[in-house]
Amino acid sequence: MEKSSAKILFYNENSDSIVASAGRISTTQGSAVEIYEKSCEKDKSQNTNLIKKIISSGHTSVLEHVFFNLAFNNVSVFVEQFIIEFRLASFTVKSRRYVDFGNMGYVSPEFDQYGENSRHMEEIYHRHMEFLFKEYNSLLEQGIPKEDARFVLPYSFRSNFYCTVNAREFIKIVNEMVWGRGKEYPEIVSLGESLIKQCEDKISFLDFGYGFEGRKKRDIKSMIETRHEAAKTCKEDGLAVLLNSTDNPEEVICRAALLAAGMDGFACEQVKEPRIQKEIIQDILFSPRKRELEQAGFTILFQRISLAGITHLVRHRMQSIVIPKYIDTCDFGKYIMPPSIVEAGLQETYENVFRESEKVMDELRKEGLPRCDEVYLLLSGLTVPVMTTMNANELFTFIRLRTCNRAQWEIADNAKELLKILREKHPILFSLYGPTCYVTGNCPEGQMSCGQMEQVNNFFKNF
Repeated sequence: MEKSSAKILFYNENSDSIVASAGRISTTQGSAVEIYEKSCEKDKSQNTNLIKKIISSGHTSVLEHVFFNLAFNNVSVFVEQFIIEFRLASFTVKSRRYVDFGNMGYVSPEFDQYGENSRHMEEIYHRHMEFLFKEYNSLLEQGIPKEDARFVLPYSFRSNFYCTVNAREFIKIVNEMVWGRGKEYPEIVSLGESLIKQCEDKISFLDFGYGFEGRKKRDIKSMIETRHEAAKTCKEDGLAVLLNSTDNPEEVICRAALLAAGMDGFACEQVKEPRIQKEIIQDILFSPRKRELEQAGFTILFQRISLAGITHLVRHRMQSIVIPKYIDTCDFGKYIMPPSIVEAGLQETYENVFRESEKVMDELRKEGLPRCDEVYLLLSGLTVPVMTTMNANELFTFIRLRTCNRAQWEIADNAKELLKILREKHPILFSLYGPTCYVTGNCPEGQMSCGQMEQVNNFFKNF
């Protein structure tokens, strides 16, 4: 199997002219097209020197006019998870719900660098990887859906995905890969360095590494002696916890709606009336813009999301999400249990995969496996807490998609529990939230519809 790689598939070949034009337009006479045409006539070095001068002064927004199409090929799913957390980019990944990953292969650490124990460590690692993929294939053969069998896959299994990103965010991603959060992981660093090398001859004005010189990593753990105390304040029996929210979000949203409508009396007392609030919010939900909903924010703790489930959550781009460092947080005793496994009588087999993985992890640690490579031994079904803040507009999208009967069951369970909590705290606003068929009266799934719209509507009406 070929090594993991990242390739620039496409970029703006006239990027220096585009970015230089953006740099000139604020101080130069002439129309946008005229300035661009003059930039095209200039020598590339002239444009490049101007761009570097602009960027060095901190005006990096001009880089957003250039974009890249990237392909990440046969990388570990850990790399995928690292990359798709960047929100100002577009991603399309190979789905583990529908694609059979039984023969996709896995990424291995560079064992040769680990001294006299390297051969023994490599044998243990490969033997365990073969065991995990065998268990995955066995679950599929016994009728377990792919979306549930995937929980026994290690975080070394190979993934493939596309990314489209502007140059400014591209620099941020590469910097984090090589000098930031990714610098602990050889695979991520290697991919980042490869992308830098591909840019050297193609787009010479891109400046990588800026801002990371002398950067020191904060050791927050040493600052907080009782670092586990916070977790004790959370409910142990729930999937989701609402940590914080805008006071009177319905009133805030309605005031914003009146302001947008040009009303001088947007602070009038009528917006405190529940009937008026509901009518205004219903109207907003059917508008294409919905900017008024963005005035209300909600901070949520998902207490037990699987590593596989995090993928479904981070795809929602308009949020501020905090995900813990997996190696510090994952516990082989804390994992998701799919109902299909229980119904098939395979619970003991499934649990044994996690027990064996913990044993192998302990064995390799004793042999000297670096912490940076431990991530490959984590299983997709291990759970971690995740915190996020979304505004009411993004929550509307999240809940519409994730409470649908066609949503993946784990994220659907979290979304439904969250909706229940939100309805208890802010009933006027969130009584209007639910799957698309409940909100609009129409199912968007076409031939893939569950065919149970009436039952779904009744369920969420009395939820």
